[in-house]
Amino acid sequence: MIDPLKNNIPAYILCGGRSSRMGQDKGLVTLQENEFISHIINTLKNITDSIVLVTKNKEYGRFRLPIIQDIYAEKGPLGGIHAALQHTEESQILVFSCDIPLLKSYVIEELLRFKNSADIVFAKTEKKWHPLIGIYAKCLLPEVEENLKQNKLKLIDFIKEQNYKAVNFIDEAAFTNINTPAILARLEKNLV
Repeated sequence: MIDPLKNNIPAYILCGGRSSRMGQDKGLVTLQENEFISHIINTLKNITDSIVLVTKNKEYGRFRLPIIQDIYAEKGPLGGIHAALQHTEESQILVFSCDIPLLKSYVIEELLRFKNSADIVFAKTEKKWHPLIGIYAKCLLPEVEENLKQNKLKLIDFIKEQNYKAVNFIDEAAFTNINTPAILARLEKNLV
């Protein structure tokens, strides 16, 4: 059940990345006539009033949401998380990648139940960790920055060094990450 009072935790959607396997900006790819980013934004609007896009792509301006850019450019998701933590005035942030078009609000609500249990709370399924569906504490900022300065960019390695909680989910489909046109085509076929 979605909290009608909403959360004060801001949500940051990481829209960077090269999208080399997809051949275009993944957040702007459409699934059933809806851009991935639109679905994520609409899902988050039921959870929080504060949604910020982390991107340098000017096309995202049409969504009329605040946009910030990475301070450490070309450093992957850790660079985006750094920009978000640097930007926020809150003690925690929600973080999402832009290529999860089947994200459901119940996933976010479940993560929020555990928001005070660790510095990083993220989704996990039987097959995989999903650190770009998670909550990150502002207190991580110095360590994130140090990793970036040392070019230690693997997000999973960073998480393993922190106080984290992986919240288990059964529904693998809700976490489908679209990285290639072939995966998108399979997903579209299965949704018809």
